[in-house]
Amino acid sequence: LLAGGKAALENANTELGLALSDDEIDYLVDAFTRAQRNPTDVELMMFAQANSEHCRHKIFNADWTIDGEKQSKSLSGMIRNTHELHPEGTVVAYSDNSSVIEGANISRFYQRGAAKGNVYEASDELTHILMKVETHNHPTAISPFPGASTGAGGEIRDEGATGRGAKPKAGLTGFTVSNLMVTHAVQPWENARDVAQAPAQRDALAQGGIYGKPDRIASPLQIMIDGPLGGAAFNNEFGR
Repeated sequence: LLAGGKAALENANTELGLALSDDEIDYLVDAFTRAQRNPTDVELMMFAQANSEHCRHKIFNADWTIDGEKQSKSLSGMIRNTHELHPEGTVVAYSDNSSVIEGANISRFYQRGAAKGNVYEASDELTHILMKVETHNHPTAISPFPGASTGAGGEIRDEGATGRGAKPKAGLTGFTVSNLMVTHAVQPWENARDVAQAPAQRDALAQGGIYGKPDRIASPLQIMIDGPLGGAAFNNEFGR
């Protein structure tokens, strides 16, 4: 960076797949120029991860404009506004590792501890319901099995870290991908047509083939083969 300036950092951004925005690149150029040293690849990667959309939700918290009119709330603010207007039934929202909604009095059966002779007893208790969603789009895209596996693990982690600790009961994993392009089983709709265009325009613009992707990203078929196995592996072992 000291020798190549901003261009050197822009090149590193592309080669390392850091997805740094222009203002983040400017920030790093200024910081390391003042420090009179070059950043290491580890520092760049850590900065990119800590300031990623996954961690910072920069898009969700950005200004939001509809039909040319700037809105008073960000996209995240609009989502939260629903709860602000109608908080009934909510115990925890936007303030812990998971959300909690009002439950009911149910019978729970568990060990009472040494003070009561380690016996199992039923007890009617108010039991709330916890819900948690964990997105792991990029990790699953670059390495489907461990990416989906740690995504499932992160969801379980955040449940256990809510309040004084919750008990996970059930977990689901879901995947949304592009055309699978299964060898010898390619479907008629699996092509490079621009689905945002009107049907007549799509046919006129169709060039055949498939959309490209960065080399570091797994194919949709790879994701759908390895991703579900990774998610199931973590969830099943946790349940075991």
